[in-house]
Amino acid sequence: MSYPNRYDSDTMVGSEEVVEERPAMATATPTWSPAQIIGLAAGIFFAVLGVAAVARTGFDTAHIYTPHAVVWSFPHTPLFALCEIAFGVLLILASVVPGGMRALMGLLGAIAVAFGLVLLAGDTPARLQHWLAVTHRTGWLYVIVGAVVLLAAIVSPVFVSGTRRHVRHVHPVA
Repeated sequence: MSYPNRYDSDTMVGSEEVVEERPAMATATPTWSPAQIIGLAAGIFFAVLGVAAVARTGFDTAHIYTPHAVVWSFPHTPLFALCEIAFGVLLILASVVPGGMRALMGLLGAIAVAFGLVLLAGDTPARLQHWLAVTHRTGWLYVIVGAVVLLAAIVSPVFVSGTRRHVRHVHPVA
């Protein structure tokens, strides 16, 4: 990095010379978005719901489709509980990165909406009912939460602090 000549009149501002100017996010404060709060809340909800379902159903690798248990009025199997934990953790990870992983949040929201629409599009397929114990109620949960996360990832503003100027005081030589 080359520094400007201290006698160059274009860089002199009174008795100060601008040495370096860069966005504050590179030095002090990161960017953030309200989408991060929404994604974090949804991720925590699904992770806790999945952990509660695993606690209720147990986990046996020989029987990942049974037993079926109702947790917070949503039916679960151990496999579905693990899927919810993974979904929640991915959403949390996408939310804690400052301003960076909104694309992943949007993708997870779109996947949740698509999954919910599959569950709502008529009779729930027998395989999904056997593997995951899902119902229309589960479909509505995923459509609503997925749509909120997707919409937040798309339209939520990103807040960035201003720039930070590093100034060196120059004393003119007589």
